[in-house]
Amino acid sequence: MADSSRTLLKIPSSLDEARAIQEAVAREVEATPPVSMDGMRCIAGADASYSPDGRTVHAAVAVLGLPDLNVVERCWVSREVPFPYVPGFFAFREGPAIISAVGALSRQPDLLLVDGHGRAHPRRAGIASHVGFLLKIPTVGVAKQILAGDAVEFGPARGTTSPIWDRGEIVGMAVRTKAGSRPVYVSAGHAMDLETAVEAVLATTSTSRIPAPVREAHRISREVRLSHISFSISP
Repeated sequence: MADSSRTLLKIPSSLDEARAIQEAVAREVEATPPVSMDGMRCIAGADASYSPDGRTVHAAVAVLGLPDLNVVERCWVSREVPFPYVPGFFAFREGPAIISAVGALSRQPDLLLVDGHGRAHPRRAGIASHVGFLLKIPTVGVAKQILAGDAVEFGPARGTTSPIWDRGEIVGMAVRTKAGSRPVYVSAGHAMDLETAVEAVLATTSTSRIPAPVREAHRISREVRLSHISFSISP
């Protein structure tokens, strides 16, 4: 895995400092994937859940093999939430725990899908960009809602897409991963281009709207959260 000195996500003391960090990350992220989808053998997903009081974040990572999408490895980490809830700044709330969970894997996956945004972000540096840049791993943001920009309505068939435009540039893609379902919003994080990002999301969805690695990570994070709740109320 990446050297630990390069995987520390600085927690800002103000929103101005947080914005400056995001702008710096946006300037550093790379736009070219190291391998094509044909060269990928495993894809991971990352997601997080919170304790009922909002003080603890439970981050999980699930690694799935290609093309069968069988689960290869799982890791999870529970940490104190280090940053307040502010839309657009989730890298500072969930990023440190996700980075720790990825760092605990026995091997680095070829690609990491993060529940959140990459370039489809007001400062072009969502949580997927932060995590990918700090871990030096290709990442894709997969979100359920648009954070920056707009996409026009498009067809209901699986695989149809619509660009997300923000301030005159395409920052992501609305992707129909399941026929007739609401789209997901895909954007490049780090070491990734938008075309490969969309291809990866479609390759990891079949019967569900959410990519299988992210769905599995979400399931694990919820189980960890529930186990913490059970432990806290046990006699």
